[in-house]
Amino acid sequence: MKPINLLIIVITLMHFSFLVNHSFFDSAYTGIILMTNTILFLVAMITFATVQNAERKKKALS
Repeated sequence: MKPINLLIIVITLMHFSFLVNHSFFDSAYTGIILMTNTILFLVAMITFATVQNAERKKKALS
């Protein structure tokens, strides 16, 4: 799986979880959604940083 696809999936999950919480649960689980979105955000940032670092190293070797 390409890293960009993972990032798009993470962003989609973040927005969908917020939408479901706000629409169906009347924002009753805001803390849980915030924690989940924070973890998803960290996953996305770590993925992005890892890919950027790999590309930088590959460029340096060329």
